[in-house]
Amino acid sequence: MRAMASLPRMPRDLGGDGLGVRLRRIIISGCSGGGKSTLISALASKGFQTVPEAGRIIVREALANSSDALPWMDRKNFAEKLAAFAIQQFHATADLNGLIFFDRSVIEAWVYSQMHNFEMPVWLGQAVWNCRYDDPVFVVPPWQNIFVEDEERRHSFAEAVTEYNVLLKAFIEFGYKVCEVPRMANKDRVEFILSKIGN
Repeated sequence: MRAMASLPRMPRDLGGDGLGVRLRRIIISGCSGGGKSTLISALASKGFQTVPEAGRIIVREALANSSDALPWMDRKNFAEKLAAFAIQQFHATADLNGLIFFDRSVIEAWVYSQMHNFEMPVWLGQAVWNCRYDDPVFVVPPWQNIFVEDEERRHSFAEAVTEYNVLLKAFIEFGYKVCEVPRMANKDRVEFILSKIGN
C-alpha cells in the first residue's frame, strides 16, 4: 500500500445549507466490524433519522445482479460507485431538519480510492470539502471480539485495522474533530453519543 496522496485543495466557497442551525449531519464511522451499523440501528430505533452505509448497499445490489462492482472483484468500479452514492446520500438530506446519523460518509470513498492507488475524478476531491458534515465524527475502534466476516465483508480483521488507521488520519486532516466511541454495550454507546452532542 502506498502513502496517502496529498489532500485535495479546499475550494474558496464551500457553500452551505444551514449546517449547525437546524440540520446536523453526524458521521458514525470507524473500524469495519466494530459495531458501527448495530449502533446506527439502535439510534434509528430511538426515532433518529439515519442514512445506511453506501458500501453495503452497493455490495448487496452487485451480488443480487451478478455485477463485478465488488471490492474483491473490480475495486475501481466499486470505488467509483461508492463515491457517487455517498455524495448522493449527502445531498438527499439537504431539505431535512434535526439530527441525521450517517453510517459512513464521502470521506471513506476518498480513503478507499487512495488506499488502492486509484486516480479518482476531480469531483471526488471537491466532494470531500463540499459535502461537509458536522462535528464531532464518531468512530468505533477495532474490536476483535465482535469482528465477523460475512458475505458482504470479505476482509480480515488486520485489513480492517489498517483501513481504520488511515481513515482516522484522513478525518483529522480534513479538519474534523474525532470522538472515539468506547467498547461497551450498544445501549451505552448510544447514550455516550447522545451525551456528546447534547441530546
